[in-house]
Amino acid sequence: MNITKKFLQLTSRTYPHGTEQELFHLLPKSLQEDEFGNLFIKIGESDVMFTSHLDTATKANTEVVHIFDGDIIKTDGKSILGADDKAGVTIMLNMIEKNIPGLYYFFLGEEVGCIGSRKVADVQKEEKIPGINKVISFDRRSTDSIITFQSSKRCCSDTFGEALAKAFNDVEETFSYKLDKNGVLTDSIQFISIYPECTNISVGYYSEHTFSERQDIAHLTKLAAACLKVDWSSLPVERDPSKVEYDYSWGGYGGYGDDWGAWGGSRYDTGNYTNAYASTTVMDNDYSSSRTRQQGAYRVKTEKSYFYDELFQYLSMIETNATTGKIVKVELIEDRIKYEAQLITRLFKDIELHYTKLEWDGFKCTVFYELEHRTECDRNDLLEYLPDLDYRGIEILGDYDDSVYML
Repeated sequence: MNITKKFLQLTSRTYPHGTEQELFHLLPKSLQEDEFGNLFIKIGESDVMFTSHLDTATKANTEVVHIFDGDIIKTDGKSILGADDKAGVTIMLNMIEKNIPGLYYFFLGEEVGCIGSRKVADVQKEEKIPGINKVISFDRRSTDSIITFQSSKRCCSDTFGEALAKAFNDVEETFSYKLDKNGVLTDSIQFISIYPECTNISVGYYSEHTFSERQDIAHLTKLAAACLKVDWSSLPVERDPSKVEYDYSWGGYGGYGDDWGAWGGSRYDTGNYTNAYASTTVMDNDYSSSRTRQQGAYRVKTEKSYFYDELFQYLSMIETNATTGKIVKVELIEDRIKYEAQLITRLFKDIELHYTKLEWDGFKCTVFYELEHRTECDRNDLLEYLPDLDYRGIEILGDYDDSVYML
C-alpha cells in the first residue's frame, strides 16, 4: 500500500459523525458492519484488538485542499485535515492488507463521545471476546507517545508500554517512543475495565481539530512499516482490569503532550492566570512542551469575531490568537455558559471522572476532587472532545435542545 496515497484519499474530504458511511467505498469490502454501524474484521488468531475511528472532528462535510510542505501535509487553512484519525485508519488498512493477525475495529462517532466504541464495550462488559488481552488505538498526536493513562486513569501497565516502545524503537532507529501518562481519551478507554492492556499510540499528527492541523507523512509511513514488524502477541500482559489506578500528577482528566501542554494545576502559574473576562495575553508554541501565560510577557496579535446567539438573544464574541487560531477570550451570556457546563458535566460522566464539583466560567474549567485536590483546563483543551464549544467562524449558533443535555 502507498501510505501517502491512501492518506490523501481518506482525507480528501471531512466526515462529521453521521456521514461516515460516505467513505465506506474507500475501505476494503471484506470489512463487516456490526449492529451499531462500526466496521470490523478478524484476521488469524491474536489477543489484540486494533482500533481507529472514521469520523472527523468538525460539523462541516466539505472537500479538503491538501498543501505539501516537505514531509508535512496540511490544508489551505479553510478546513481541518482529518489526520485525526485517518492516520490511524491508514495504518490499520495497511496491516489488514498484509494479513497481520488481529481484530480490527473502525469506530463511528469517537469525536462526539466515543459513541461506536462505547456501544461495543457495553456489550463486551457482559460477554468479553475470548482471548483478547490488548486494545491498541492509533489516535494520538505527535510521534513518541505510548499512553499509559487516559483521563488520569491507568489504561496499560508500564511493563506493557515499555515493551511496545522498545519494539517500535528497535525496528525503526529514528523513533523515540516512550511512556506518556497524559492521555485524554480515545476509543480504547472504553475497554480498560474489560481487557488488561489498553493504550493509544502517536501517529504523527499535530494541532488536530483546528484549521492548522498537519500530518508528518514521513513518520506515518515509517510507523505503518514498523507495525508490520512488531510481534504483538509477545507483548507482556500485566495490568489487572478489575483494579482502578489514578494519577493526577498532570491534573484534570489527562494531558496534551507537546502540542497543547498539560492540563492540570501545574499548567497555570499561581497569580499569572487571567480569566476569560480580563485582558488576556497568551504565549503559544505548537512545538514546545511548555506554555507560559504571563501578563505582558509576550503580546500576540488577536482577532475578535462577533456572532448573534439566537437562542439566548445575545451578541457574543470570541477572540483568537491570529497565528495559532487558539481561543484567548470569550464573551457569552450566562445562560450559554450554564448550558456549556451541562455539556462538560456530561462528558465527565461519560468518561467516569470522579470529582466533587465543577466550575465553568466560559473559558476556564476547574474540577474539584476529594482531599482538596483540584485541576484546571481551558476552552481550547475541551474543543477536542466537545466540538459544540467551538464557535470560531460560525455566524449563527445551532439549535439548543434542552432535553438532550439534561443529566
